[in-house]
Amino acid sequence: MGKYIREIIQILSLTLLIFVFPNLVLAAPTNLPEIIQQKITRMSLEEKVGQLFIVGFPQKSVTPELEKFISTYRPGSFLLFKRNIQSIEQVSQLNTALYRASFKHSRLPPLIAIDQEGGSVSRLPISPAPPNALSIGQTQSPLIAEELGFQTGLFLREAGFNMNLAPVLDVADPFSGSFIGVRSFGADPHVVSDLGVAYSKGLLRARVIPTAKHFPGTGNLHADPHVGIVQNLSSFEALKAQDLKPYEAYSSLGKNVAVMLSHLIYPALDDTREPASFSKKISTGLLRDDLKYQGLVVTDDLQMQGSRQFLRPEAAALKALQAGADVVMLTWSFKDQGKAFEFVKAAIKRGDLSEDDLNQKLHRILTVKAFANLYRRDPQLPSLRQGVLLTSPKYAELESTVLDLNLKTNLLPRELPAKEVAPNRKPAATSKVCVLSPSSTFIRSFLNNSQRVTPTKHLSGSLSKEEVLFWMKENKCPRSLVTITGVKTAALVKSLPRATKQRLVLVNLGAPRLLKGQRDYLRTLQLYFNHQESGKKIALHLEEILDSSAKSYVLK
Repeated sequence: MGKYIREIIQILSLTLLIFVFPNLVLAAPTNLPEIIQQKITRMSLEEKVGQLFIVGFPQKSVTPELEKFISTYRPGSFLLFKRNIQSIEQVSQLNTALYRASFKHSRLPPLIAIDQEGGSVSRLPISPAPPNALSIGQTQSPLIAEELGFQTGLFLREAGFNMNLAPVLDVADPFSGSFIGVRSFGADPHVVSDLGVAYSKGLLRARVIPTAKHFPGTGNLHADPHVGIVQNLSSFEALKAQDLKPYEAYSSLGKNVAVMLSHLIYPALDDTREPASFSKKISTGLLRDDLKYQGLVVTDDLQMQGSRQFLRPEAAALKALQAGADVVMLTWSFKDQGKAFEFVKAAIKRGDLSEDDLNQKLHRILTVKAFANLYRRDPQLPSLRQGVLLTSPKYAELESTVLDLNLKTNLLPRELPAKEVAPNRKPAATSKVCVLSPSSTFIRSFLNNSQRVTPTKHLSGSLSKEEVLFWMKENKCPRSLVTITGVKTAALVKSLPRATKQRLVLVNLGAPRLLKGQRDYLRTLQLYFNHQESGKKIALHLEEILDSSAKSYVLK
């Protein structure tokens, strides 16, 4: 039965492709621009306007209300969030229904997007949990980044997505407190360039459109444009040397990619102080003319405060399109979305957006759709579903490798250690080490793989400093290993006396800034993500950790 269904899907997908681009299957690839131009010529104004929008909605299925909205406004692209996802089976059915409804009402396949960056910005139930960008940055391996992009693309195809709002190409110091945090590959623009481009190549191998964000870069800013108007006051020279480097490299990937515009204001790039989303100097002059970028330009959500405090969503949509965006994003409120569709349509009729400009946008959109049209995974590939989760042996092995390399990075000394003589030293493998962690998974994983005498303590949120000190004294802990996962655990550890800190090995499974400026500990390991086997890895490498001359080490 499964094989029969896969064959039907394959035939249906091929049939849809023939109907959407009639000559594409038989024509040579060099004829694609002509085929697309013919398609644009036959489109109605309503169909053209719909292609300029990527919309969100609250439903978990194509309800009559959502079907009516699609039939009325014919949006070209959809963006799904956690609110739309109940299970792999459900979201796969939703995406299939969106595909069918879109083709039924617009005679074109949709782009169906999701934010699947890894780390905390992960919408799909993938096991093991996907590593964040900073932990990938720690590896400094484009090969690993590309393979992670490919594996992520396969998962997205499995669930019916053909566009990923990743990678993040913001260059951010992990210790700066930037609102981007561990979503960035790091503070080195060359590392961000290499890994961001490699990750994107992996997505493209899986026929998923990568979306680099947030152009022209957020830097180390603390303020978040989701909640207000934010300015990036970096000089042009600083932006060129740091933030723009990854986009120069990304622009070499060709036409089947996307870039998301930031809502930040960049006075050094546009003295009118228009947010990047509305700035022709930035989205056209800088991105297309100077960097020679050829792919899609997409706005961030125009209902974010960084945009909404400037313009109503419908006016923002038109202004962004006039400035250079190809696709504008509105993620909630059918009412606001409908207003924006009508507002843009009326502006085109008045000539406020030229027909030539409109057709260029449509040509870029349909070029990307021709590449990503067969949005389902290759039916010849084995299923990546395991119960309610998405996983594969290849992916699990790769994710484990990222953790191993992060751990090994922490064991590299910054300088050659001085020779020490310790003739009566007790072997580390049998010495007592206490373990304190807010994660029961970490404790269990550690105990299952350790041969040491190991008293353990679960750090609940209500535990006081005095209770921790009493427990350590009662268990006669010569050294203690403590994991940090959030603000509460970090604050608890920082409150301990200096003499106690000097006997602690800290393993940070959260953001780097949680331990910013802390130098008193025996060892500090920055792993950045709470892998289900973190405890196992630490247990297996604990002797190296205790013997390492590196007090704290992290790649930036």
